[in-house]
Amino acid sequence: MRAMTYFQRTVYFPDKPEKVRFFSRLQSGQWEPGTFRNIARFVDGKTTYIDIGGWIGVTPYWAAQTADNVIVVEPDPVCFGILTEMKGANTGEVKLVNAALSQDERLVLNSVGGGFGSSETSALIADDTGMSIEAKTITIPELQAMARTERLCLKIDIEGYEYKVLDQFRAIDRKRTAGVLLAVHPQILAASLSGPAVLRVIRTASATFRLIRSLRGFRLENPSALWGAIRKSVSKGELRGFDLLFVAR
Repeated sequence: MRAMTYFQRTVYFPDKPEKVRFFSRLQSGQWEPGTFRNIARFVDGKTTYIDIGGWIGVTPYWAAQTADNVIVVEPDPVCFGILTEMKGANTGEVKLVNAALSQDERLVLNSVGGGFGSSETSALIADDTGMSIEAKTITIPELQAMARTERLCLKIDIEGYEYKVLDQFRAIDRKRTAGVLLAVHPQILAASLSGPAVLRVIRTASATFRLIRSLRGFRLENPSALWGAIRKSVSKGELRGFDLLFVAR
């Protein structure tokens, strides 16, 4: 295992030469510093941290060092294998769930970017490798029932599928949940739609505002992230993803 220290905590990862550049960014503090700042803010020894889209353990095993317990949801078979391999080498109580967030009983997931194991496994789009799996699913109420503490913090990064699970977001317990860190991928939703580019952008914008409304009852703390993404999308001529933070009122 390889010790990686980032944002003042050390996490042990399997040695993955293909991740060298990413690990360099991570250790230098360049990769999503706001995500770790918010996890540190909302997760303490009385909190269950639920990481939906745990990828290769960067955030859940980091959070596990302060959380009462961590629940990680990850459907990608390669990533889930890495998460499992890491469990014995890292501290904290971590429960791994090999599933995808969905109200459907099964969900077809596609590899993006040359195969499984990347951060881009998606239920909305596929790449030319043609790889896909049928994943088991889990719901927000089921995850909340698994939590050991009354206080919750959720991080959700599901590569565009956030647009398809609005009922799940409405089911998040507003009384128990201190914060929701939500990664939004309008570029993935737009790529999954048909029709002229202008129409796809309009439909994506409308879907994004419905997504935000599905978290009513929370306060959107960083609306500037949304407007910043809109400005960048206009200036660059392509849709850009962004992260939103919803906090308890």
